[in-house]
Amino acid sequence: MIRFAVILVMIMSCLSANAQFGIRISHNFNQAKNWDNFLSNEVGRNVTVFASSQSVTLDYWSRLPNHRVEFYPNISYHRATDDFSNLFVSGTFQTPKLEQIGVGILAHIYAFDFTGDCDCPTFSKQGGLIKKGFFFMGGVGADYARKSFGFGVLGDGNFDVKASVGIGLDIGVTDLLTITPFLQYQRYFDVSGHNFSEVFGRTGNISSSINQFQVGLRLGLRPDYTKKRRF
Repeated sequence: MIRFAVILVMIMSCLSANAQFGIRISHNFNQAKNWDNFLSNEVGRNVTVFASSQSVTLDYWSRLPNHRVEFYPNISYHRATDDFSNLFVSGTFQTPKLEQIGVGILAHIYAFDFTGDCDCPTFSKQGGLIKKGFFFMGGVGADYARKSFGFGVLGDGNFDVKASVGIGLDIGVTDLLTITPFLQYQRYFDVSGHNFSEVFGRTGNISSSINQFQVGLRLGLRPDYTKKRRF
């Protein structure tokens, strides 16, 4: 996670001064119902697989010319680990891992200021905070996922389709910087888990959709705004 965040910062520093970009960091609460049910049945008590994870996302900003609908193509990295060691009486069991690298696009819709033009995304605190800054968001994307359910090697690579909805609030700190807390629900559809059953000496793929609730913060930078003010 730290290495990927450093790489994203390096990419951001190389972008043009005309760029309008941001970085999102979130803590995620996950539920993979089929995996949870399978493991719970095997060990005889309720267990949650990959209950939490962390994400970091780099996005680029654009918008419609006459309405406050903004678009954020993005790249993201997600990582989750788990601890199954207390589920087994004996034997060596390594840390399960889930890593995802993805691409997607998000749309922010400012329903309370849909026809406004406040020189966003950083609007120098013009007007009411809720009216100017509150938005609904939705998005789609796909992740390349590698998983290990206890054998130490990240394998089982496959692409997972995702969709999301949420809300957020832009808080203009300066003409250059906007801080945006957000809440988001994201769903991964039919995620493969080939080697999950092998933990218990079984064969076959156990797939599961993943419901993910994200609590996060976006830091938006707009160096082009500073550049325009020089002229």
